[in-house]
Amino acid sequence: MELRYSVEKACFYFRQYLGKYSLLLLIDTVGMAILISCLNLSLSCGERLRVLKKEMEEEGIELDYSMSNASAGYPIMPQDIRDYPSIEKKLFYFPYRYSQCEDCDGNVYSYQCCFLSDAVFEQLFGMEREAGTVYIGDGAYDTLNRIKERAALQDDYDFFLYYHFEDDIAYLGEEPIADLSQVKRLNEKQADISLNCPNGFFKIGAQISLSDCLILPLEMMEKLDFETGAMPYKCVIAIYQGERADENISELLGFIRFLSERHPELQYDISDRILELEQAALDLMIPYRSLLLAAISMLLIIMTGMIGIFILILHRRKKEQAVSLAYGATKSQIFLEIFLEVFLCFAVGALFAGVAAWYVTPQLTISYLNLTGAWHGLTVWCAVGITLAEALCISGIALAVVGRENVAGTLREL
Repeated sequence: MELRYSVEKACFYFRQYLGKYSLLLLIDTVGMAILISCLNLSLSCGERLRVLKKEMEEEGIELDYSMSNASAGYPIMPQDIRDYPSIEKKLFYFPYRYSQCEDCDGNVYSYQCCFLSDAVFEQLFGMEREAGTVYIGDGAYDTLNRIKERAALQDDYDFFLYYHFEDDIAYLGEEPIADLSQVKRLNEKQADISLNCPNGFFKIGAQISLSDCLILPLEMMEKLDFETGAMPYKCVIAIYQGERADENISELLGFIRFLSERHPELQYDISDRILELEQAALDLMIPYRSLLLAAISMLLIIMTGMIGIFILILHRRKKEQAVSLAYGATKSQIFLEIFLEVFLCFAVGALFAGVAAWYVTPQLTISYLNLTGAWHGLTVWCAVGITLAEALCISGIALAVVGRENVAGTLREL
């Protein structure tokens, strides 16, 4: 009964002073809506980061490079890796040359010529390489057969064709690159494997499909020094597959310094999707964390204003409180009535803020991240906790300022 009476009394005073509370309620709603919205975004961002990092935890760290001269040579040579043996077993090393040419009729011929060590070949396809076998995807096989047909008809005008054929053996310049009668075709599953290209000569997001690749042993890379116009680009995919421990990162940075000293005409760096993702998320959330601080400042201002209002209200209610105490009411009951009245004000503001936050929380997109205004249990508990804290602080401070002595003095006056 006492609690019900206190609740009814708090509702009565809330309705009576609603006009005075309205402006502060509006500001409280705005501040709480911004706070809830920013908290939801921050929690969504953190949750999405954890999911993506778990998905990427098996990924390696890519070695990135840039060169000003396409004919400068391969950015990482097999000899570089042999001279830095601690990196050899941790490096997925995929050097290739990109071949594209066009005949006088406008027909385009393109494929990749790739050089893989036995270890990388086994890692990529899950099987051992047959000794002396050249593997080829259907796309590259069809391209070389098209070139073979065109080469049989070539004339002096087809100066672009650096290829010639002796039976089924394809020569690029003077070097044999494949015997089309002896190559082993990749199966459908193997040909579907795609690798990200470095950014040196391809658009970001482009990929190498193994269907378009002629795959040769790594040893042939140093033997076949193609310098013809048919294969202008020399590129490498190099992914460090050690764990992201400080020791391994230091080892990788040491290898990069080693490459920079050996190939000073190139610039090397590391490209780690997890680090890039964390940095992108941090950059994305900076303005919203600033808004979060602004929202907290607004709520503190509201608390200060509400304290002043309730001090004035309690001064006007001294006689009422004195009569209540005289008829047996306790200080706890007086505090409960004031607390419920203040809590009701902020609960209404928090409710409106929650509805507003649901509609105003923006949808954000960055690399690998799609953030929406998803609700989180922690946000709800934070909103409830802040509302309770505001009510406790305001009612407690207001009663402390008015003071027990003032009530006692009012009783004597009566």
